[in-house]
Amino acid sequence: MQVYIKFLLILSFALNLAFCDLSPQETSTTNRSLDIAYRAQRDVSRPIPIDQQSSPGFSLNSLFENKGYTMESVSNLTELLQLGARTISIDLYWNEFTSIWQLCPAPFPKNMTYDMNNVMNLTWENKTYTCQVGLTTNNIMSSLYNFISSTNTKFDANFFHLILNLKSIHYEKSNRTMALENIYFPNSEINLMGNSTLGDILAPISSYIFTPEVLASYRERKSAEVDNSESQVFYAQSNFTMPSLNTVLFGEYKRLLVNVLSNELVDSRRVYKTNSQDEKTIFLKGTLPSTVFSSAEADAFCAKVLPDHNSRSVIPFNDTISFYNNISLSTHFRYVIDSDAKPFALEDLSRYVRCGLSPILNAKSYHTTEETLLDVEHVYRDFASYFFWSWKSGEPRISSESTDLSRSSSDGSNVAYKCVVLNVEGWDVADCYTEYQIACQNQTGPNDWYIPPHNRKNYFEIDKDDCPPGYSLGVPRSSFEMAALYSAILDHDATIPVWIDLNDITVSSCFVSGGPYAQCPYQRTVTTTKFARMIAPSSIVSLVILILIFLEKILRKNTLQTNRKKYWKKVIAEHYSKHEYEGVPS
Repeated sequence: MQVYIKFLLILSFALNLAFCDLSPQETSTTNRSLDIAYRAQRDVSRPIPIDQQSSPGFSLNSLFENKGYTMESVSNLTELLQLGARTISIDLYWNEFTSIWQLCPAPFPKNMTYDMNNVMNLTWENKTYTCQVGLTTNNIMSSLYNFISSTNTKFDANFFHLILNLKSIHYEKSNRTMALENIYFPNSEINLMGNSTLGDILAPISSYIFTPEVLASYRERKSAEVDNSESQVFYAQSNFTMPSLNTVLFGEYKRLLVNVLSNELVDSRRVYKTNSQDEKTIFLKGTLPSTVFSSAEADAFCAKVLPDHNSRSVIPFNDTISFYNNISLSTHFRYVIDSDAKPFALEDLSRYVRCGLSPILNAKSYHTTEETLLDVEHVYRDFASYFFWSWKSGEPRISSESTDLSRSSSDGSNVAYKCVVLNVEGWDVADCYTEYQIACQNQTGPNDWYIPPHNRKNYFEIDKDDCPPGYSLGVPRSSFEMAALYSAILDHDATIPVWIDLNDITVSSCFVSGGPYAQCPYQRTVTTTKFARMIAPSSIVSLVILILIFLEKILRKNTLQTNRKKYWKKVIAEHYSKHEYEGVPS
């Protein structure tokens, strides 16, 4: 039996060693902090219409310009989405020779060697491009589908913008262009590479798309679906009603919209013509209020929206409220796209997101204080913490980063870094027992804020009577609401930081509004795959132990017990042979 025990111990160790690599990898502290920050910002923004949400992202051009139009260029697409990219801009080229949509800006010659991995240098209109034969829009859609489906939970879901810029691979048909047709006229193999309609391109992710049909259906029943919250009632007054983030994600169960931001298709007999399916699926050019700002236009817009902390407001506060109300109720998707001539700087990205714009990285390289970054994924990794309109860079702090999140100080007083204040640079996790002024928000006008003078309290002492009638401790739920709060702080001559209604007191890293006793809406969940990985080693060891015990019971032959039985049978037989009894012994 000892041999069996030794064998089981060795087997248990070996199995656990073998399966340890299958257990889920721990995410880095930085990535976990980003996840918490994005989730908190998303939850706070849920009552806000989707057009008022900042959605930073990138253009595939910035990937293709450095690595060519190859599969390698899009291999890190999932990582960019994990780092917080919420907008993807794609240039689609309509090939008039093949009547196929493609990513490469140049047509493929028909005499090429057909190989999915074949990478070619193609020249078109005096420009040379490096293009891989096997790269199609299916590669992009597959990555998008996998990421969206893997995060399609209440805990992880986010909303994305897919921007399409339509362009042509065009030629003028004439006797002089007959040679071009001979070179680029399609063969059967080329026809297989790509899709002939926009609807076909989007087919893999169609079930997740927030379509014009979904929007029309929402508007028909919006009166019945409008939330009773004050924020939703306020935003229902907008000139072009859009649903809230909460409605889209958790009511309609949609994860992205497709917006044709530019249409540069050359008008010709061979031009792409949209069909009814396209119109049902995509917001075509001009059907969705959208504006693309240049950097100069974005700077001017932000100068109006963001108050200067170094100076006092000279605009009457009532006029300031009206200004922010007008912007908030003006339905508009606002993008700002950079270029190689003027790539975004770090401070640009932070400022644009804070004033309600969606910056899109489109340049080939970006400069930091230490180096020039050529890969967009490196830029996103370094700049990720600055893509929030809400949080200060590096916030929120989490337990693994600090030992003082909840403890007693040296003088015996309580310390709990579990509550959120508004600082100059954004939201900041602060000690709940520190006394600050309070941000009171109008319950029917979210851009109307009041900071009670000479009223400093710790977070636990804040009471509804600390705010005037019609106001309560509030949290800015959009970039414009936060800009309005900054303006109110200047107007009321208040001192930053001020308390806002956000904390993670009940459950660490789950930030909620509603006071210190607000409950976290999430529970830690374990997916089927993770659960299988967790129990696999112990289950297999247990199964092997049961099998061995069963075999031991069946096959065991104990020599000692067998000899003892034979011995006693012999003794009894000899005893009866020597002492024969007749009748009943007395």
